[in-house]
Amino acid sequence: MKKIVLAVSSTLVCGAAWAQSSVTLYGLIDAGVTYTNHVTDSSGKGASIQFQSGVAQSSRWGMRGTEDLGGGTKAIFTLESSFDVGTGKLLGGGAEFGLQSFVGLAGNWGTVTLGRQYDFIGYYFPAYAIAANTPAGLMGWSLPTYASGGYALDNRVWGDLVNNAVKYESPTIGGFTFGAMYGFGNIAGSLGQDSSSNFYVSYANGPLSATLAYMSIHNVTATANSVEYAAGAAYNIGKARVFGYVTDVRLSSGDKARATTVEGGASYQVTPALSLAGGLQYQARNNDVGSANQVILSADYFLSKRTDVYLVGTLAHDHGFGTQAEAALGASSNTDVQTAVRIGIRHKF
Repeated sequence: MKKIVLAVSSTLVCGAAWAQSSVTLYGLIDAGVTYTNHVTDSSGKGASIQFQSGVAQSSRWGMRGTEDLGGGTKAIFTLESSFDVGTGKLLGGGAEFGLQSFVGLAGNWGTVTLGRQYDFIGYYFPAYAIAANTPAGLMGWSLPTYASGGYALDNRVWGDLVNNAVKYESPTIGGFTFGAMYGFGNIAGSLGQDSSSNFYVSYANGPLSATLAYMSIHNVTATANSVEYAAGAAYNIGKARVFGYVTDVRLSSGDKARATTVEGGASYQVTPALSLAGGLQYQARNNDVGSANQVILSADYFLSKRTDVYLVGTLAHDHGFGTQAEAALGASSNTDVQTAVRIGIRHKF
């Protein structure tokens, strides 16, 4: 067994040393400048130019490790933290490992992990979304927030991280994989309160991939639970890729609030270094008169396998939500239409 000793800052781990088969340090740094028109200000009109961190992808660093236990079984762990490039501050509520922190076992029987980890929608569905197929990232995730009973249904549209979770994923069987996850509420005297259940089945064969998923969360408000259904697919055609998904989030009581989101698009690899992509995002909500949509176009140029620069444009249109369009995070509009253009750089290590 090869021993690797990692000296980590005392603000993260004290006296940290592991005997592992392998430990990998990895990360991603993303930053850029965004221009946004129709920005709300004291005069009721205007534009903004802002430095932004982590829009194509959230900037992060982490450690993952494995230890060979013999018989085809290994121990695994992941610790991952997100941060703001512009300020150096931790994100994720200030937690040292706010993105992921889990430990588990993996073998030919599947994988079991315990800790803070992505639900199956948050983990698998980006492959069918604009965010993963273009450098649009969170610019494509900024439709006006829809709250009902104090709960923002938009928080569930693209999945999320789950605390205190136990997850099982199967090995691939004839192109299919499946999994189940349970998040403990950790409320004394109430086993089910604040808990969650999540299931998925996925198929991949050649150019085609597709996934179905279900998520149920108890007590998202004082009187309601939430359920989410999701379906997504992608198909590769030569240098092109088409992708899309639909999610439907519902509250079980009160005003029966519901948000349905549809996203789709295509990308094309013009050269080994240059890719072009575009997509449309649409959302409708049963308790509002109207809908909202965004159109996104992007160009992504790779300077190396790990470093790329990109240009993204997005147009958001609010059709009667009662809130204003938002084409860029943190830039509310004073009209029902807003455009944002961003240039950025991303490096992976």
